[in-house]
Amino acid sequence: MKSGRPLLVHLALVAVAGVFAILMWTRDKQPKALAAGDVTVWSGRPSDVERISYEGKNKKLVLEPKKDAAGTYLIGTFEKQATAAKAPDAGADAAPPSPTATTVSFVSVGAGQKLLEAMAPLKVLRSIGRIADDRAAEFGLAEPEGTILLKSGGTERKMIVGGATPGGSDRYVKDPASGEVYVLKGDIFRDLDTPDQRLVERDLHEWKEADVAKATVTAGGKKRELVRGSSEGKKFWADPQSADKNDETAGNWMSKLDRLRPTEFSMTPPEGKEVVARVDYQDAGRALGFLELVKVPGTGSAKADYYVLSERTRNYAKVAANQAEQVEQDVGAIAK
Repeated sequence: MKSGRPLLVHLALVAVAGVFAILMWTRDKQPKALAAGDVTVWSGRPSDVERISYEGKNKKLVLEPKKDAAGTYLIGTFEKQATAAKAPDAGADAAPPSPTATTVSFVSVGAGQKLLEAMAPLKVLRSIGRIADDRAAEFGLAEPEGTILLKSGGTERKMIVGGATPGGSDRYVKDPASGEVYVLKGDIFRDLDTPDQRLVERDLHEWKEADVAKATVTAGGKKRELVRGSSEGKKFWADPQSADKNDETAGNWMSKLDRLRPTEFSMTPPEGKEVVARVDYQDAGRALGFLELVKVPGTGSAKADYYVLSERTRNYAKVAANQAEQVEQDVGAIAK
C-alpha cells in the first residue's frame, strides 16, 4: 500500500503540470475575461495634450488646447455633412441630392477641461484583450464608428471606435498598436461624436452672481456702479449710497444680462460691431471678470445680431437676439 503512494503523488504532479502548461499555451489565444475597474490604456497629463481629433461617419472634429491667464480652454472645429432631402416632385431617376457640409467653430471650457482629464491619461472601464478577426463584428469593429487621435508630448495615439456595449451606452474600442480591445466610457465618445451639443461653452463665467460684491456698468459713454446689498438673507443690487435698498430695476437688468447664453462662436471679432454695454465685476478685493454685449446692425430688412464676450468665452459668441434686445432697450435706465 505504502509503496504505491509515491507513484500516485508523481502522477498527480504530472497532471497538474500538464493543465498549467495548457493554460499558459492558450492564455493569449482567447479573449481575456472582463476585468472590472479602471484600466489605463496610455499615460499622460492634460497639460501635455496638443490635439484631439475624431473622424466619424460624415463628421470630423479637431480640438486644440489653449492657455491664458484665466486657465485652459479648447478651440474646436467641427465639420458635419448632412444629406439634403429629396424634392417631392423629383422622379425616380433623379440624381440624389448632394450632401451639405457645415463647419462650426467653438470654445469649450468646463466640458473641454473634463475631456482633457479623461483623455490623458486614458482610463477605460474594462480590458477585453485581443480578439480573433472573425469576431470583430461582435464588437462593432468590422465596420468601425470612427477613429480617435490624441497627440500628446509629441506622440500620437490612435483608438478605433466600435459598437455600443449590450444594454449600455459605453463603447468598444481597439488600440491598433497593440490589438487590445477595451470598453470606453460612453461620455468620452458622445463628447467627440456630438461636440456641437456637448462641448460648446454655454456659461459666461466660472463664478456665480452671489460671488460678486460690486459691478461697474458702462454704456453710451456713461458709467454706473452697483453694489450687492442684502436683507433677511436675500442679496440684491443697489446704489453704493444706499446699499441697504433694493434697486429692482438694476436687479432685473442684471438678471437679463446674466441669462444670455452663447449659441455659436465667432473666431474673429464681428465686423461692424457696436458696444451696447459692458459690465466689470469685482468681489470684495479683486476683479472677477467682465461681460461685453455688442450689436451688429442688420442690412436691409435683416435683423441685428448680438454677441457677448467675457473672460470665460475668450471669443465673441452669438446670443439669442430677442433676449439681447431686452437688455439693450433697458440699458438707458441703468447707465445714467
